[in-house]
Amino acid sequence: MKGFLDKTWAKAAAFVLTLVFGVLTVLGGVGVGILISYDVFLDGGDFLRQTMYEGNCVRSIDIADSFLRGTLANAGVLVSDGTYDYSTVENGDVTEEERAQVISDLPRIFAEEFSRDAADCHLTVTVRGNGEVVGTFENFELTDGDKPLYATQETFTYQLNTGNTAMVTIAADLLRTEEVPSYSYLLDMWLVEHTALTVILTVLFAALALFFFCFLMASAGHWARHEGIHLTWLDKIPADVWLIVLLCTFFIGWEAFYYGWGRVFFCAALVPLVLLFLCAFAAQCKAGTVLRSALIARIARFLWRIVRSLFLGLWRIAKSLPLIWKTALAGLILVFIESVLFMQDYYGTLAAPFLALKLAELLAVLYVAVNLRTLQKGGEKLANGDFSSPIDTKYLIGDFKRYGQELNDVQSGLEQAVQEQMKAEHLKTELITNVSHDIKTPLTSIVNYVDLLKKEDIPSPEAREYIAVLDRQSLSPPVDLLRDLEGELGGLRLQLLREAPGKITLILSCSSMPVADFVPACKLLKDISQIQN
Repeated sequence: MKGFLDKTWAKAAAFVLTLVFGVLTVLGGVGVGILISYDVFLDGGDFLRQTMYEGNCVRSIDIADSFLRGTLANAGVLVSDGTYDYSTVENGDVTEEERAQVISDLPRIFAEEFSRDAADCHLTVTVRGNGEVVGTFENFELTDGDKPLYATQETFTYQLNTGNTAMVTIAADLLRTEEVPSYSYLLDMWLVEHTALTVILTVLFAALALFFFCFLMASAGHWARHEGIHLTWLDKIPADVWLIVLLCTFFIGWEAFYYGWGRVFFCAALVPLVLLFLCAFAAQCKAGTVLRSALIARIARFLWRIVRSLFLGLWRIAKSLPLIWKTALAGLILVFIESVLFMQDYYGTLAAPFLALKLAELLAVLYVAVNLRTLQKGGEKLANGDFSSPIDTKYLIGDFKRYGQELNDVQSGLEQAVQEQMKAEHLKTELITNVSHDIKTPLTSIVNYVDLLKKEDIPSPEAREYIAVLDRQSLSPPVDLLRDLEGELGGLRLQLLREAPGKITLILSCSSMPVADFVPACKLLKDISQIQN
């Protein structure tokens, strides 16, 4: 079976056989439906026969009634009853003698029109006037061999030209049915006589149609010289386009269904199109292109791209506008909407939408006020040097959220700068302390020992000269060191004045120096003064 799926001839044969057996299945189903509706499977067709016999009798009675009305109306005996006008001449064109002649010849004319050879029913006409039988006639006389199959009668009202009414009863006895030129009757009789065969053939046709249909569905998308699923130009037609074509064909065929070859066109055009659509749909399902290739999906995607691009463009323009322009634009839109509602509200029916709009405006204003209050609190904390509580931007929107994030960034930057400044001041203080300690310890020893040597009576002039040099140089290291530290003190300037041996006068000056640097500088001077002491 797998080898036949790629064969073109196999698909064509399966397509034709599916159509043939599908049509036969439909016809068989109609036949079975007729048999079921007439209870043929229960009574063997008696109800169907009685129904058809009744239809023949009623049809014969209607034909006889139309003949009588037309004959009497043309003779001026009968006038229109407001429903049907069977007259073909004016009453003034017929004389009283002619009317009387028509009435007297009516039984003969009726018998000639509905003779035994021309009619399959025995018809009896009974005329009553004022509740009494005026006359009775028939189309032919019954014989001993005539056995009616079915009998019925109907009563009609005739409006006479005299202003009176006549009640005409037409009774029909069905004698034969084999000469009835009705294809439906012959078909029904055939179904009654071949009930079992009709059911068996219908089931067989349905099974064959289903088999070949399944083969078509399985072979859809498979073609020779192509691996996997291959879509032809017919398979690439979108499913919704197929549906539009089918609907158009259906409505056109339905309009022509009751006119001549309309039924043939309906079946011959619609059924193959439906089968082709199912084959194309099966191939698209296998390829996974049903939704992607649908025309309505393409239109929807195109419209979505346009709407999305327009919305994004308007959104970018709105985001680029300052807050005051955004507020003004929103206000104009609200004023426009309110104006439209006000102008259209002739009977007060738009009061509810108007109030809802006002409530929405109030809520929007309150929400904006809450956002502004949140930004205000954050700015106040930042101004007071509180960097521990950033602004919560979770419930902020739009520009307010952006402003809150910017304030948080400023807060983070200030906090980091303060921390770095404090760290620098701490390091500077440690440096000054360490340098002061390093200066104080050796210099104290040198100065003390120089003082001791100066108190000694050293006879050697060279030695005393050496001591004097040491005394002079004992002050040089701190002076040079202080000069080197001027760059580390943030612009601090030191002037050294030597007033006496062993003493230094320092002048501290600064054109611009942070307040935080002044205290460490003073501590340095204090430590140096302690060195000299």
